[in-house]
Amino acid sequence: MQNSCSIEAAPFIEDEQQDAIFSSEAEMIGSVSKLCHGDLYVIGRIWMQTLKKALVGSNLSLIPVVKAAKAENEPPPKPPKMKYQDLPIYESPHYEYKDYIEDKKKCPKANVKILHTYLYPKVKSYRKSWVDSIQDFKKDAGELASDASAVCYKKKAEFKKFMRAPENYAIRQAVVVAGAATGFYIGSGKGIPSKVFFTSLGALAAGALCFPKETDEVFRLMSYNVGKFALTIFNRTCGHNITLRERLPCRDDMPPPPPERPANKKNQCPPK
Repeated sequence: MQNSCSIEAAPFIEDEQQDAIFSSEAEMIGSVSKLCHGDLYVIGRIWMQTLKKALVGSNLSLIPVVKAAKAENEPPPKPPKMKYQDLPIYESPHYEYKDYIEDKKKCPKANVKILHTYLYPKVKSYRKSWVDSIQDFKKDAGELASDASAVCYKKKAEFKKFMRAPENYAIRQAVVVAGAATGFYIGSGKGIPSKVFFTSLGALAAGALCFPKETDEVFRLMSYNVGKFALTIFNRTCGHNITLRERLPCRDDMPPPPPERPANKKNQCPPK
């Protein structure tokens, strides 16, 4: 026959066994040893987080963290071309980009590149100095050329004056003879017409330098006589009657006008 006390205590023992964490003392010792010999990294991290929250709070960082700075007011990127079916409903990137471009154009230096802004003053100064140096060189070259031209013109005038001076008459004659001899030497290897032509050409060139007036008169007279002789032969050969106009004297060859008579010696016309 069972005791009533033992019957009543049996359910109580079963409830205590269900509420217990460890079923035996050996299991409890093994679990504690596993806990003490667990992952040290996890244990250390938990310990550091606990100390951090207890000492400085949860929002303060003991180790500074550097993050990339975000640009403020970044320009909107140019949206790609889209079909009207692909356009977003609640966004308008094309209008935003258009407004951004219009606002950018309001700034006078909106389209000026930074490199251009940095290099333009230096390039401008170098170019100005280069242009100024070229202008100075042109000015100096022009002055030098004008001075050389003036010197050459002066020497030419002095040489002509020397070669046409009356006191150098013998030298002038010798120059004319030398010019004719030079022309004859140039045409010596050819026929008689070439010799005559080159000799006359040399004499005319030297005569124009030393005796300009006399050479001009001789050249005109020779040209007139040669033309008249050629026309005479042509008329006799072809039966024509072509003549040259008589040679008119030059203005320098004409005599000067007579002096004006005094008023008291003029013939008075009788009154009507």
